[in-house]
Amino acid sequence: MKFTDIASLNLPAGRLTAWRVNGPSATDDRWVKDPRRASCLQEASIMGALDDRENNASTASWLGCAFDMSADLNASAFITAIRQWIDRHETLRSHLIPRADRRLARMTLKPGAIEVRPGKVGSFTDAQPMANQLEALFDREVGPLDWPGYLFTTISHSEATTVCLAVDHTLIDGYSLFQIPGEIHTLYDAALSASEECAAQPALPPVASYLDFAEAERKASETVTASHEGIQRWKTFVAEGDGRLPPFPLSLGAVGDGLTEQPSGHARVFDKEEANAFAQICRSAGGDIFSGLLACLAKSANERTGQEDFRTMIPFQTQTAQRQPSVGWYVGMGPVAFPIDGNYSFTQAMGEAANGLVGVKALAQIPITRVAELLDQPLRDPFMISYMELRRISGAREWARWQVKSFRSRSVDPDEVCLWYVRTHDGLFINYRHPATPQAAVVIADYLARTKDLLTSIIATECW
Repeated sequence: MKFTDIASLNLPAGRLTAWRVNGPSATDDRWVKDPRRASCLQEASIMGALDDRENNASTASWLGCAFDMSADLNASAFITAIRQWIDRHETLRSHLIPRADRRLARMTLKPGAIEVRPGKVGSFTDAQPMANQLEALFDREVGPLDWPGYLFTTISHSEATTVCLAVDHTLIDGYSLFQIPGEIHTLYDAALSASEECAAQPALPPVASYLDFAEAERKASETVTASHEGIQRWKTFVAEGDGRLPPFPLSLGAVGDGLTEQPSGHARVFDKEEANAFAQICRSAGGDIFSGLLACLAKSANERTGQEDFRTMIPFQTQTAQRQPSVGWYVGMGPVAFPIDGNYSFTQAMGEAANGLVGVKALAQIPITRVAELLDQPLRDPFMISYMELRRISGAREWARWQVKSFRSRSVDPDEVCLWYVRTHDGLFINYRHPATPQAAVVIADYLARTKDLLTSIIATECW
């Protein structure tokens, strides 16, 4: 499963169409003043984007997915699917508007009020210029400050119609993103089968609203004080890291002057059978696939640095079972640290990783912006490891047939390293990005290659 920039997706050339979502004018009474506040992450992201715009330094922050539908796409059924998808997820009909006092006002659109209008972008015989055009289109039209904050496009070619959708990160997280292909296919098929006399009814049940979650999160975070056990644990973690969140453990070199786009990478770690075998070994030794993976990442770092602890930040889902499969930004960051020694066996290292994960998901329920406020210092996380188990998402078994891929806007961060491990029905995959330096390219490639060697050895011998 790819999660990379658009240029690396190898999208087909063809006729590019944008399907723009339009709502009534701002004065229309279908826009309702909504007292539910932004989530803490939403507020921080929107204010950051506002600062960037004022400083003429705007950067994109969208996530996207691509998937195939039939070559003879029915435009009316596709529009119905888009409209019903938007009606199903309230956050897609809501706009957070920065006021002059730098507070956010929310306006929410009633269901059934949007229109979808297709418009030709261009026809392309070369895939690369088309990918560049598509990326520029998303950068220009998808952001946190203007509604709707997302854009559907299609590429019509001989083999299929490839849907490419970009959504601003304030509206969506990774798990929500991967729900989209299955939902759009389901809604489209239902719309296609509806007769002209019988209008298509929504084929998916109602879901909980992210707006309710955001308000509940704000209220809960306001009850957290500096003496809270979770804040004290955060305080200790930051203090042990010399007053900052952990960087990547190896030196990556300095980025020069100016904004330079981070390079990206993607690779298969395990096929389906290998992923199952590794998971079984981890379970038999008292861990799970993620703690086993962290143990190998820690071992690889220890071999290169001699550091006897491994520290990183990990995103956790804050979405409860009752809120699935609601679209939203259901993510909290949690701090993880555990000892690693060159003499540890795999089982010992995995046990330490599992211990390091204990209680961290609960810490991630406290928004990191609230943590920073109570610690009275900014918190920036330059090294993140994500693990996503995607096999239970509706439609996941069809992803290979639908040619599902995910993508993201480019980053120009000078020192951030992000590792995304994704497990699907086809195996385990790694996606990553890193600073744009020659040293980083060599170091990251070597680090991940050694981690892969350790993982492969465990499958073969159950030790490293």
